[in-house]
Amino acid sequence: MGRELTRRHSVLFKKKVGNPFLFARDIYQYGKFRELVSFIVWELFHKLRLFPKKKYLKFNNRDALSLENESLNSLEFGKKIDHFFSSRGLRITRSAHNWKLLFISHEEIFGCLYPDDRDLYKSTDHGKSIIFLKKFPEKIKSIFISNQNTIFVCIKGSVYKSSDRGGSFKKVLDLGSSESFFRHNNEMTETPDRTLIIGEYGNIWDKNRWRKLAYLYFSADDGETWTRSDFLIKKGANKHIHLVKYSKLFNKVFMADGDNYKKLWVSDSLSASALQNPDQWKPVNRWHIQMGGYTSVVENDEKLVFGTDYQGGTNFIVATSDGETFAKTVVPDPYRRSPIDNMVQRKSKQGNEIWANLPYSTANTKCLLMYTADGGASWHKVIEYNRATHTVWLTSATHEIADELYFSIENVKNADRVVYKVADEL
Repeated sequence: MGRELTRRHSVLFKKKVGNPFLFARDIYQYGKFRELVSFIVWELFHKLRLFPKKKYLKFNNRDALSLENESLNSLEFGKKIDHFFSSRGLRITRSAHNWKLLFISHEEIFGCLYPDDRDLYKSTDHGKSIIFLKKFPEKIKSIFISNQNTIFVCIKGSVYKSSDRGGSFKKVLDLGSSESFFRHNNEMTETPDRTLIIGEYGNIWDKNRWRKLAYLYFSADDGETWTRSDFLIKKGANKHIHLVKYSKLFNKVFMADGDNYKKLWVSDSLSASALQNPDQWKPVNRWHIQMGGYTSVVENDEKLVFGTDYQGGTNFIVATSDGETFAKTVVPDPYRRSPIDNMVQRKSKQGNEIWANLPYSTANTKCLLMYTADGGASWHKVIEYNRATHTVWLTSATHEIADELYFSIENVKNADRVVYKVADEL
């Protein structure tokens, strides 16, 4: 509902607001006033060319692969996508299994398949074959593997744990609602002292307001027991949490909330007891327009890189090298109105790449899968598509940066779906 609401308001804005009273009522009721102000300011800056040209994300001159109506399973499409990647020095391999999401850990893969994504599988041969582990009562929403090699599987409303590499599972946490989960690759993290942290994500419209689900969960015993904190709710967060990330570079934990304030928070102390102390968390941005609402994050040796969540507005890639100052780069049209939903790093022979997916579009905008090999100085377009006909998702996650990553392509009209693995050329 959150994305539908944002899309609705962006449409109203472009149509100059059909009924000002109803529009104002909805803005107030849904807690969107701060976001609307930011949208208007950024829109004016873009339209009036007040953003400096150097502040826009820079693409190289090569075109993206455009998804057409051809069959994704056809030999012709296979040749087309293989040529596209090989001409850019990359090797793309069709996955033997239709992964919906997966976690790569110590040469093993744990994941679920499409369409029956309640089943968890393991692969010990780089995805060539799979072993069934367990059927969960709901769809698997996310997977996380701790430094203790403990596997955590999140379904709606609950988190399960396995301490024997998937041999057995037990439920260890009930979330704040039966619809809540933590976002795959972005919303569970671990600190050096083995404190585990989960941020809760959920969209529930309860009578005339959002149900407040912005809870943080902490465990100091590898997920056996959990402590819940509601300090974000007490500070006014009206919805949920977007991401939680421990930064090796800064030795801090960064956390982004949504929906009305969309603040970025940082905790200087990393002990389990201190992390549960609300006074240890400090907001990086005081005002909405100072930039928050992040839904994706990656880190290399030099900086932390965030992607924003402003569907229908203006989106940014934001980076920090000191944890205090944040440099923003504007996503250009026709991709500007799509949030950076997810980012994944890949280790290549030339260095680490950052892959980003912008998966939401309107009739006049486009979606894009892209990557950078120079830390964001320039970006390579990979796949350009329209959400009305196709979806593309980055599906893999890992602790240490892997030399391969997985993404899926689906034709939404006929449910044609393929999964590819990207690696260096041999």
